[in-house]
Amino acid sequence: MSAFSEVSILIGQRAGDLEKARDVFITETRGFVNNVLTAVRRARSEPWILKRVRIDLPDETESEGKTGVPPSQFARPELKFRKAMKFSKVADVRFGIEYEESLGTFMWQIVLVPDGKYRQMDDLIWNHWQSQVGESLPLGSVHQVKLNLIRFVQRPISDELTWDVAFSDVKQVLETLLLTDDQLAEAVGLDAED
Repeated sequence: MSAFSEVSILIGQRAGDLEKARDVFITETRGFVNNVLTAVRRARSEPWILKRVRIDLPDETESEGKTGVPPSQFARPELKFRKAMKFSKVADVRFGIEYEESLGTFMWQIVLVPDGKYRQMDDLIWNHWQSQVGESLPLGSVHQVKLNLIRFVQRPISDELTWDVAFSDVKQVLETLLLTDDQLAEAVGLDAED
């Protein structure tokens, strides 16, 4: 009887292939997110701005990893709101291919991460999101109340996940966020007329 399980034997024999597969995965996911970011830049002149809401797109994608899995690849546009004459960052709108621990798999997702000092922002924006998209919430759309964040979209990596689908997801979210003037004013403590 072998001291190793079938899994250990398989990994031992295929270690080189696994490392090559990891490199291919990282290259393809980074390219995917870069292509979506490039398409978003082309869709509208930068910055994306309407009234007192502004979205600044990043220059490049980022990566972040946990031990044992390839790094997530994502872009982190900044959602900003104008108080007086200055736009200040109030949240990140993170989109990309990220490892979802609860599922043990990588997923395409778009998440709003409000700045910690705006505790009710996620509630206000979630209500706005629901009113804009109606009953046809995108796949995986959920308000994570305990974490104070919104996941607008979450899709598995599959044949159905194309650049066009991902671009449409990001465009819909960013365009909806541009219309959150009143919600952001309430979240940062301003009257709608300020």
